[in-house]
Amino acid sequence: MTANTAHPAPAPPPGRPPALEARHLVKDFRGFRATNDVTLGIEEGEIHAIIGPNGAGKTTLFHLLSGFLTPTSGEVRLFGERIDTLPPHAVVRRGLSRSFQISSVFPSMTVRENVLVALQSPTRLPGQFWSRLSTLDALAPRAEEILADVGLEGAHARLAADLSHGEKRQLEIGISLTQDPRVLLLDEPTSGMGTEGIARVTGLVERVARGRTVVLVEHNMGVVAQLAHRITVLQYGAVLASGRYDDVRRDPRVIEAYLGEEAHA
Repeated sequence: MTANTAHPAPAPPPGRPPALEARHLVKDFRGFRATNDVTLGIEEGEIHAIIGPNGAGKTTLFHLLSGFLTPTSGEVRLFGERIDTLPPHAVVRRGLSRSFQISSVFPSMTVRENVLVALQSPTRLPGQFWSRLSTLDALAPRAEEILADVGLEGAHARLAADLSHGEKRQLEIGISLTQDPRVLLLDEPTSGMGTEGIARVTGLVERVARGRTVVLVEHNMGVVAQLAHRITVLQYGAVLASGRYDDVRRDPRVIEAYLGEEAHA
């Protein structure tokens, strides 16, 4: 298993802050410390994977990075601007979008309608309940572009409820792209998929990463090896190791904590 060598890690722009940065993040839940002094910097244009065993704090870290949780202490910065005090919608407006491990599509709406609803959010349309549906026509070309980008151009009229698990993941990524994010967070994008679905979504992540920064939580180490320029390993809410895949996979602490025999494959 080899690391992503087709696209080497981008060099940090001189004098520019990281695209996304966590500084000494701590999150406590009634005496339980879910993240413990997490510090990491993710450079612009990088695909960065966050891995670790169940309960390592990966989802909590994603919630902190995207504004769905407020840290007990520490900071989150997006292109140098502190965002951990902002609500999620304000974080999105500043250029960070995310997907969720649990499907978040509207099942009773069509694929196209799901994307159109998401495209409305930065406009004045959500507050104009009296507007005709034809008002959305101006957003239709962008919706079709996004569906083509995520490989669902032939599914725009299907109900989201009728999509396969992999197709729902494609739609969720498409919904995340409606805000034209500079940084995209993907939570377990290939979870529960077979070989064909994993290959399709992995290729999709490679495409959407062009021109933006991607951070993903992922259990499938084959996907991590193919996509990630760098990885961060969490254990018990703290950073155990961080760096290039080939370096981290040989770290004895990582082998013992998570990778096991797979690291020698």
